[in-house]
Amino acid sequence: MSEAHTAGARVLYLSASQRSKIIGAVHGDADAAAAFDSTLMSDPVRLFVEVLSTKRVPAHSGVSYGHTYVTQHPTTLARVAIGYGHGIPRKAGNSVSVTWSPAEGPPIRLPIVGRVAMDEFVVDAGDAPVLPGSRVCVFGDPRRGEVSLGEWAESLGESPVSLAACLDGRVVRSVSE
Repeated sequence: MSEAHTAGARVLYLSASQRSKIIGAVHGDADAAAAFDSTLMSDPVRLFVEVLSTKRVPAHSGVSYGHTYVTQHPTTLARVAIGYGHGIPRKAGNSVSVTWSPAEGPPIRLPIVGRVAMDEFVVDAGDAPVLPGSRVCVFGDPRRGEVSLGEWAESLGESPVSLAACLDGRVVRSVSE
């Protein structure tokens, strides 16, 4: 990721072909929507978002609005700079995971815990050394060990193209040829 660092950065990496399919789907082209979904394994889209802060909490700590998630043991929580105001479905809370890649070793899945807020969500990082300023992959390339957009969509009962198309203009698109 070579883009300039900006606090709360949100970047969607996709090919020109996938971008074209999303635009077609938004304008009602059912064939473009189907083509987007069917090519995700060979042409994945990847959404990376910055971690805003982390906090070590004790067992029995409630997370986010309404405390719909309560920690079972001491853990580290990380605030991630994207929420329903950017197009992440509210129902992603307590339902899906993101991926964090340490400097060495395989990617680690971190569950989204608590409710998705307007501009952020929280992940349970456990004992992983996630730090503010690092990036999580919200969805990406399963060949790299990342949670795929298809997996996200299936977990939420949505189509992959609808999840990608709903991301607002504050999510930067990085289009490759």
